[in-house]
Amino acid sequence: MSDTFSYSRIDVYEQCGFKYKLCYVDGKRFYTDSLATELGTLVHETEETIANYIKDGQPIDYTTLKNKFIAKMFELQLKYKDDFNSLDKSDRTYSQKCFYYLEEGIYRLEKYFKEHPTHIVIGTEIPFEFEYEKYTFKGFIDRVFYDTALDLFIIQDIKTYAVPLENTKLSAPLQFVIYTLACQKLFNIDDPLKFKCQYDLPFCDLTQSAGVGDYLIRGKNKLNKLFEGIEKEDFEPNPSPLCHWCDYCPTNPKQPAEARGLCPYHSLWTKQTQLPNLLIRENFLR
Repeated sequence: MSDTFSYSRIDVYEQCGFKYKLCYVDGKRFYTDSLATELGTLVHETEETIANYIKDGQPIDYTTLKNKFIAKMFELQLKYKDDFNSLDKSDRTYSQKCFYYLEEGIYRLEKYFKEHPTHIVIGTEIPFEFEYEKYTFKGFIDRVFYDTALDLFIIQDIKTYAVPLENTKLSAPLQFVIYTLACQKLFNIDDPLKFKCQYDLPFCDLTQSAGVGDYLIRGKNKLNKLFEGIEKEDFEPNPSPLCHWCDYCPTNPKQPAEARGLCPYHSLWTKQTQLPNLLIRENFLR
């Protein structure tokens, strides 16, 4: 078993031990595109470019950025015809969210720095690697700002969610626990109070603070517990409605052919039926 982890890898184990086993122990890994992931990549690339313009003190070429965004948007509209025009939790379609971003969301970062003149861009897509216990964490941070007045680093992760995150997901998110540990290493700073964590939600016109109180201590305790489960090979399945988007679940209409039959533990929930959390069970690892 590899001792190198990313946030996404440890997050898979937290979601479902059996999915983790299939992915990282058995090596049955698959990747399928979706409208959500492709649009998320498009927004991330646009936001990264804008932040780099600001970092370099250059005027932001919104015309070029918008033209690239629109070209990709119409490509996605053709590729995902049904999904593109379906309503989400915010009662908006992807089309509506895209046009909102082009009209307003794309200007949010420039407006942010005008409202926070003491803030500067440290970097975007910042690579990191650090040792945690006997494991190595590697990955990239969307962007880091620095408040020169407060001597404070602001770690931001961009999410193209349709609605804000619930408070229960903001107290000690593992993603920011890992990013804070990474920044402590990158900037040689031990004091966790020198870092502020935020989710930036362009489609919601909102920035949400994450990490409450001693979130780093609580996050480390959670990491230790997860690693303990992995070491013990505790790969208990955790069926939920999220199964519907899992590559191993037969209710996923985009399930890869090679993934069929690999997971006998899955919820029967779908977007169409919205059944309760019914599931198929067999004797675990029989």
